[in-house]
Amino acid sequence: MKKISYLLLFFLLLSQVAVADVESEAEKTLKMSVDKVFTILSDEELTMDQKKSKVIEITNPVFGFSLMAKLSLGKAHWSDFNTRQRIVFIDLYTRLFQEFYIGKLDFFSDETVVFQPAIIVGRKKVRIQTALISKGTEYSMLYKMFKTGNGWKIYDFEIEGVSMLQSYRSQYHHILKEVGIEGLLEKMREIIENNKQ
Repeated sequence: MKKISYLLLFFLLLSQVAVADVESEAEKTLKMSVDKVFTILSDEELTMDQKKSKVIEITNPVFGFSLMAKLSLGKAHWSDFNTRQRIVFIDLYTRLFQEFYIGKLDFFSDETVVFQPAIIVGRKKVRIQTALISKGTEYSMLYKMFKTGNGWKIYDFEIEGVSMLQSYRSQYHHILKEVGIEGLLEKMREIIENNKQ
């Protein structure tokens, strides 16, 4: 009986170590990315275009764009897309998402981010609660990450309780009902072209 107790204790400790490693690995990935972005934004020798280009380089490996795109459509709509449409959608989604957050960089000045410890919500998923402090105001931000063969990736985030994925899913649902898959892809292309002007 004593031997079984020791074995249970050993596995319990082992599982706690594994949990701690998962948490610290995900947190480390997110913190490193955020730190690098803020370092670039505070570099006065770089133009805004240079900053935006460097931020994309840093953040691209941290986002799981394929899963984000799929989840933004939802299972029902994703299954309606053929292979070509899925590839095109992921590409357009990635470009639009990059433009969305890159377009917000002009508003950053001397912000700081406070991290809470990661919370495990599944075998390969964690949530990391953060607070963005900007000009004395605190904004709640929750990052949702999943483990891949290439490290931890962000698949959703919430700002003040509003999920980016839920927002996209609602928009895409309405557009798909109105104009269908090809219509949605065309609208996405139009937005990208308009943003270039």
